[in-house]
Amino acid sequence: MEGIGDEIGDEIGEGSREVEVEEEEEDFIWRYEPQSSSDEEEGGEDCFTTPKKRMVVTAYGEEEEVLELKVGMVFPCWEEIEEQFRGYAKQKGFGIARRCGTVKSVVGSDKEKGIGKEKRNCLWTCECYGVPERRCKASDSLHEVIGSGVRKSKKCQCPVHVFASVNKLGEWVIRRAVMVHENHHPTPSKSRIIPYNRKKFLRENPHVLRQANVCSQSGMFVAQTYNLMAVQRNGRGRMPFLRKDLNEVVAKVRKARTSGGDARAMFDYFKKMKADNSDFFHVYRQDAKGMLQDILWVDARSRAVYEEFGDVVFFDSTYLTNKYKMSFANFVGVNHHGQSILLGCALVSHENSDTFEWIFGNWLKFMGGKAPIGILTDQDPAMRRALRTTMSNTCHRWCIWHILQKFSRKLGTHVEYPDLKVDLERAIYDSLTCDEFELNWATVMERYQVDDDWLEGLYAERNMWVPAYVKHLFWAGMKTTQRVESINSFFDQFVHKHTHLYEFVEAYCEAMEARANEEKIIHGRQISCGPKRV
Repeated sequence: MEGIGDEIGDEIGEGSREVEVEEEEEDFIWRYEPQSSSDEEEGGEDCFTTPKKRMVVTAYGEEEEVLELKVGMVFPCWEEIEEQFRGYAKQKGFGIARRCGTVKSVVGSDKEKGIGKEKRNCLWTCECYGVPERRCKASDSLHEVIGSGVRKSKKCQCPVHVFASVNKLGEWVIRRAVMVHENHHPTPSKSRIIPYNRKKFLRENPHVLRQANVCSQSGMFVAQTYNLMAVQRNGRGRMPFLRKDLNEVVAKVRKARTSGGDARAMFDYFKKMKADNSDFFHVYRQDAKGMLQDILWVDARSRAVYEEFGDVVFFDSTYLTNKYKMSFANFVGVNHHGQSILLGCALVSHENSDTFEWIFGNWLKFMGGKAPIGILTDQDPAMRRALRTTMSNTCHRWCIWHILQKFSRKLGTHVEYPDLKVDLERAIYDSLTCDEFELNWATVMERYQVDDDWLEGLYAERNMWVPAYVKHLFWAGMKTTQRVESINSFFDQFVHKHTHLYEFVEAYCEAMEARANEEKIIHGRQISCGPKRV
C-alpha cells in the first residue's frame, strides 16, 4: 500500500490526499492543500481540482462543511486529523475523544526526560464509544457489582471511530473509519453541550470572558450574568456554553488574583490606594498564629467630609457577615443633602469590648482625634463599654431600628402579638414627653398582661432609645428607621456575604464614588433652580 502511496505522492506533491487501498473500492474525493489557481487553468488528465466546499447551518451559525474522514486519506500530521474529525463532529452534534496510541523514540532522544518521542498511530472515538464502567463495592465478605444503570454515563457502545498510523514517508494515513452511530442520535443542536466545543467558543471569543469579568466586578452573580447573555442571544437554547463554564472563568480570574491569599490581595490593594493618595489610612492586627483578626480603613474623602458632617455618627456591625465569619462594620454620617455618607469601614472577627476599643480608638486617630457629638449603635454591651473608654464625652444612644426588628423574635409567641406591636409602636412614637411615654407604656403592659424580662430591660434603659428622651439632642434624622434601611439598601448594591476580602475595599471605593456622584447631581439641581425672584 505504501508503494501506491509513493507513486501518487511523486505525482501530486505535498498536501492532504487519499491513498488507494484496493482497486475495487469506491472512488474517493481528491483534496489538495494548498493549491494555486494556475492548477485549475492548466487542466489536463493529470490535474485535479479541489471541489468547492458547501456552506452548512450548524448550532454556531453558518460554516464551511467539513468533509467526512474516509479510509485512505493522508495527512501530514495527526493534529490535522484530529482537527478535521472535531470539526466534522461539531457539525454533526457529537463529541470525540483521543483514546490511545503508540509512540516511538527518535534516534538521539533523551528517554529519561521523555524528549524525542513521536506518535506512530492513534485512535479517535465517539464520546459514546465503549460500555459504561462498572464499579465494585466491597462489603464484609462479598463484592457487590453495581450495574451500569446505577451510574450515569454517555457510553452506549457506539462504534464510531477513526484509526490512523504513519507510513514510510512519515505521513498519517486513515486505516479505519466507521461513521455510523448506534444507540444514540446526534443532531447539530447537541454540539452546544459538548465540553470541547464550549471551551473552544470561549477561547475564540474573548469578549465573552471580558463581559463576564466586568459583570463580576460590578457585583453581579454568575447566574445573573448568564441570564443577561441568554437574553442577548434570544434564549438559553441559543447559548453556546453553560453557566458552569462562566463559573469556571470567574473562579479562575479570582484564583489568579488571590494567588498569594485573599488577605494578601487586599493588602496589595491598600498599597495601591496609599500610593494614589497619602491620606488613605488602614490598620490591621493579627492573632498569635499570624491569622488576620480585624482590619479598619478610611479614605481621604471620608476624612474630609467628617470635618464638616461629623457631629452624628451611626456605627453598625450587624449588617453583614462574610464567608470568613467576619462582621462588616461601617461608620455612617449624614451630609447637608440628607444623604448617608461613609466615614470608614471595618472587618471584625470577634465582637467584644477589646475589639471595639481597638476599632474606635484607631478610627478617632484617623479622624484627627475629633470625637462626634453623638453616636448610635445597637444594644451590644461590649460597644457600650468600649465607647465609655474611647469616647467618654460623646452622647451614646441605641438605634431604635434594631430594637423594633427584635419585636417579632422576642414577642412573636404572644397571643395578641399583632395588636401588641401596633400599640407599642404608638406608645414609642406618639409620646411627646417622658411622662406621656411612661403612662402609655404602662397602659399597654396592663392591657395585654405582658410579663417579659426583655421589655422590662428596655423600659429600664428607655433614656437610651425612646424618642421622647433623646429629642432634645441633634441626630441629623438618623433616629428614624428609614435612615437605617436606606443605608442597608445602599450597601446591598456593592457587597454581599460571598464578597472576598479584597473586594470589600474595592466595593467601599465604588460606594464612595457613587455617593459623591449623587451628591454632585443633587447639588447641581439646587444651583440650577436658584432662589425664586419676588
